[in-house]
Parts: sequence; structure tokens; C-alpha cells
Amino acid sequence: CFSTALIATLLASLYPCVNGDLFEYKPTSLNLGQYLVRRVEMFSPRDTPSKSAPGNGQAYIQLQLQFERQKQRDNVTLTESSIEIATVRDSTLKIGYYDGNERWRCCTEELASKLNDKICNSSSVNRLIIQNKKVQVSAVTFPGDHTSATAHKSNAHFPVHESGPHILILSNCDPSLEGVDVSFKGHTIWMNPYGYLPATLYYFMPFFGSMALAYGVLAIFWLIFNIIHWKDIVTLQNYITCVLAVCLIENMVLYFDYTNFNQTGHRHEVTLVLGVLLTMTRRTISRMLIMAVSIGFAIVRPDLGKNKKHIINFGLVYFCLGLTQQILIDLAKVHTSISDRWRTLLAIPVAAADSGCYWFIFISLYHLITMLRVRQQLVKLSVYKTFTKVLVFSLICATIFSCYHLYLTSTHQVISSWRVWWFLDEGVWNILFSLIFFAICFLFRPSQSAKRYAYSQISTDMADDEFGLEDGGLEMEEMDDDEPLFTLGDEEGEVVVDKKSAKVD
Repeated sequence: CFSTALIATLLASLYPCVNGDLFEYKPTSLNLGQYLVRRVEMFSPRDTPSKSAPGNGQAYIQLQLQFERQKQRDNVTLTESSIEIATVRDSTLKIGYYDGNERWRCCTEELASKLNDKICNSSSVNRLIIQNKKVQVSAVTFPGDHTSATAHKSNAHFPVHESGPHILILSNCDPSLEGVDVSFKGHTIWMNPYGYLPATLYYFMPFFGSMALAYGVLAIFWLIFNIIHWKDIVTLQNYITCVLAVCLIENMVLYFDYTNFNQTGHRHEVTLVLGVLLTMTRRTISRMLIMAVSIGFAIVRPDLGKNKKHIINFGLVYFCLGLTQQILIDLAKVHTSISDRWRTLLAIPVAAADSGCYWFIFISLYHLITMLRVRQQLVKLSVYKTFTKVLVFSLICATIFSCYHLYLTSTHQVISSWRVWWFLDEGVWNILFSLIFFAICFLFRPSQSAKRYAYSQISTDMADDEFGLEDGGLEMEEMDDDEPLFTLGDEEGEVVVDKKSAKVD
């Protein structure tokens, strides 16, 4: 985890240059025959979900770049030359031409004389060969022997007329720049009608805002129930309070992170790292909470017993693996040298940990429900059967969405599904977790009779017999004479504990 923390620090320093739609370029080489590409999904003013500030209903791509050139040799003469700038409205880029023997990137006079068609003709000589249809082209010119040129609003402003992926291309196909080192720096502005957020990330902003509001309402009701029944609070409800606090803070941080991103075009490194840490903390402790609930903690049994060590170890391992995976995904957005293979390899142990967690939960619930059915503890049985149904429903939904996610990935429809990819990739999992957590809060909410279900059991090893209980039955701790008679439940037919003998009738 120490190495993970170091990677998180590295991420904090790198991420402001990753997704911001004020995309910064440090000095970058663009010599003859080279081209650079960046793709961003954008909304057009016609079908945008919002027209708020700072976009104010306008959508465009604008370059503010400073180009420099320098002779590689003394015998090179600087003359008027240009750098081509183009935008393509398409999900894939079709660049170059292959005649069976040689691949051409730039349209030359030789190739134009051979083809003389839309791909390359006399009017497109010394330009990059772009075979896509929806193309806007401009150029930045070095006048005379000047060593610098500027791309600004007058010569590098491209309005967005159609929603979808937009590709920006900077290319050097001018033969007069042979023997000349060309470089540029500055930034590009990708403005959507609502602000700087890429279209693929926009819906995260209202989503996390809505989730923060929902958790805020839940927190208010949970606080009211805790105040009313403060004398009857059990340990499980204190743990639920902690998870609820983390969920609320996480969604608030993520909402303000995306709001700031939309307003400024940059993601602040502090809120970015804090958001990642809070997300992994929530994912970890929520799984630990569900594991504790599944063995009947604080309701059927007083403590975790031998399972405490296993749950804590699982939490530590899952947090480190999940955090490292999330950081690697974010770093891959910066460094294309990070192969998808490493991300896939790291996803395997995370998936294995999740599978082990789900197996533990359902096996524990099966034994717990079986024991409650035999003991005729009908109220508790009803609670845990309802909880199991919620988990099964969530698992079925997760399986369906996972299969659909895999289908889109395997058929290369990810880019064409950019409008809903945010939901499939992250939104659905947040909703399913919220469904489970809201169910836990409802089923195990503080109440006047809640403490009646909390008892001390001499044997805390749920594996002592078939139903997790020793043959001797339940024994209760001795109580003072002024304590009220203690029962396992109020429902008819449930076992009653005799105060004096402390044995099960």
C-alpha cells in the first residue's frame, strides 16, 4: 500500500494534463511527415443536455498554440511554409493511402498525378491524406523566414455542428520544412455548450449531485432514528452510520470535482486523489459491512468471531488491489505506453477478490437463514430473507449489465455508445450498491426493539455445528435483578429465555 500511495502522489501531479478540456501541450516535436491526434466526444448546441455557463450554448474547438522552427543544418533556407490543422467528426480516423507497395501519409505531386481523385489531387498537394468525409481544415503559416507562428481564434477555430467524437489533427506535410525542427506548445480549448466537461463525462456531474442529495436525505432520517432510539443502538447500526458518512462525503467530493472540472477545464489534483481514495474506501468498507451482515453480526451473534480476521484481511487486500487498479487506469489516460494488458492482469485479482466476497456472503446467508428457520425466529428470518432477495436481484442486474458491457467491448461499439458508456462503466454499479445499502439501512434501522436482538453467545464460532450453534443451545449472560426479562423476539412461537436459569426452553 505504501507503493500505491506513491503512485497516487504521481497521479496527482500528472492528472491535470489528462482530461481537462483546456488541454495543455508542453513543447512537442512535429517534424516533416509527423502528425498528432486527439479525440474528444462533444455535444452540439442542437442536442446538448444543458446550455449553462461557461459554454452558454456554444460548442467549438479552438487552438492557442505557438509554433517554432529551427534549422537542422546551416545550408537549409527558411521559406514560407505551413502546418495543417484539421478536425474530423468521426469515431475512427482514416489517414493515408496504400497502393500495395508503399504507404503514403501526405499527398505529394507524384501521388496526385497517379490518383487525381478525392483522396489526393492537385488541390490537396502537401496536405495530410484524410479519407474521412466530415473534415474541417485550416493552416498556420510561417511567413517568409520567420521562426515562429501562432494558432489563434482567427485561423484555428472550429465550430461543432454535430454531436459525437471529434478528432483534432496537427500535421506537417510541407516539403519546405525538410531539414527543419518544428515544435509547438500551448493549449487547445474543447468547449461544450455547458462547459469544459467532455460529453462522455458530463452526466457524472448531475449523477453524483443526485446521489449526494439522496445520501443526504437518508442521513437526515438515519440521524433522526438514531436520536429517537439512542438507548437501543447496536454495534451494526454504528457501522452503518460510518459507511453512510463515507458515501455522503464521497459523492459530494466527486460532484464538486466534476463541477470544478466543468467550470475551469482542469481537475484539481487534491480532489482527484481524495475522490479516488474515498471511492475505494467506500467500496471496501461496504463489502466488509455486507459480509458482517450476512453472518448475522449484532443481530444473531454478538461479534464476528473467527470471521473478524478474515473480513479485515479481505478489506486490506481489496483496498490495495482496487486502488492500484484505479490509479493504473487513470495513468493509462496519460501514458499510452501503459498497455491494456497490465490493466487486464490487475483486474483478475480484483475480480477474484470480489468473487470470493460474494461466495462468502451467500454461503453465510444460506447457513444463517437455515438456522433461523429451524429455531423458528420468524422476524429475523423475514429480515434476512428480504435482504437475500435484494442481493439476488442486484446480482442478476449486475450480470446482465456485465454481459452487455462485454458485448459492446467485444464488438467494438464502445465509441458509438459514448452517450451511455458512463452509466455502463460506473453509474450502474453505484446504483446497485445504493440499492443494497438503502435496503440495509431500512431493514436494520434503529428501533425500540432493536436491542432485543443483540445477545451474548458463549460460542461465537458459527461453524460449531450444522447451523452454527453448539448442541448445548444458547446461554445468556447473567443479568441484574433490575433488568427486564430478555427475549430473543416478540413473535409467536419464538424461543424465550428464562431469566433465572438462562437456558433455552
